[in-house]
Amino acid sequence: MYVQGHSRLISAGSFIPEERVTSREILEAFDSKERFGIPYEWLERATGIRERRRASSDLKPSDMAAKAAKVALERAGVLASEIDVVIYAGMVRDHIEPATAHLVQHKIGASSAIAMDISNACLGFMSGMHVMDSLIATGQARRGLVVTGEQGFRYTEKACRILKNAAPDDRERFYDLAVGMTLGDAGAAVIMGPKIDPDRGIMGFMVRSEGQHHGLCYCGDVDTDGPLMTKISEIVTETAQMVAPMFHQLMGEHLKWEHSDLDWYIPHQVGMRTTKRHADELRLPLSIIPVTVDYLGNIISATIPVILDMLLNNNEILSGTKLYLAGSGSGISVSQAGIIWDAA
Repeated sequence: MYVQGHSRLISAGSFIPEERVTSREILEAFDSKERFGIPYEWLERATGIRERRRASSDLKPSDMAAKAAKVALERAGVLASEIDVVIYAGMVRDHIEPATAHLVQHKIGASSAIAMDISNACLGFMSGMHVMDSLIATGQARRGLVVTGEQGFRYTEKACRILKNAAPDDRERFYDLAVGMTLGDAGAAVIMGPKIDPDRGIMGFMVRSEGQHHGLCYCGDVDTDGPLMTKISEIVTETAQMVAPMFHQLMGEHLKWEHSDLDWYIPHQVGMRTTKRHADELRLPLSIIPVTVDYLGNIISATIPVILDMLLNNNEILSGTKLYLAGSGSGISVSQAGIIWDAA
């Protein structure tokens, strides 16, 4: 489904915890070599992830989201009191109830805003942006904040605990839990507002969901709070088959952009191999894909906004910069957006 964009991204912010955990340390934690015959180097070789960050135990997801939000607000020159809507889009939340967005609203002082959570696995942030764009389009919001505070490393710790007690040589169990060992922690935020120039901002979204693939990646039932279980090869293949046609349709039929027009292509990142595979299938040079997965791991819904913040910090996004955001998440759902930066 194609949806015309009606808003613009004004700024972005992020929060990256300091503690680093290497892929080797994770496999050593349950002695993968002795128990499963899996070398300690396997996870880094298979995914390209050297390390990821782990949040301190005193930080909640809402704390990380609030820290990122304050960075985005300061960069935008927007007061928290000017925010009309707060959407928390993370997979990991403070509580099942109330919505984590309420805690973020309170912590940043956005007392005039309404607050809600939108959860859609790794695609959550893109889904939050899509909803915020609609609220801005209908005049229900002028300044919107989309935030996340992912603490995916807790699923790595669950995987390690399970594998410590799993039957020796149960490699199927190991591989089903492997994606859970790629996750890292990060907070991120964007500020959104109405377009100033109709020929800039978010030019359009392409969205699609294929629920028949819901069993390829899941975190158990709500009452069990189980580990992340993933059929990695199947979900990568099915997602790739959705991403490429959507990209070519949005680029060619709606945006009328050539590949050479893009300054940055920013995809969700689960590993180096999948990132390179998408680049090859879309015929895009790796030079326009900012890579963070090698040192931050899979940071779930925070991937795309964290990269936006990094590019802004390096002055690599300027007025007129053309961006292509490509999010995906278990379900399977895919959301893509073409943006011409306009933060004036």
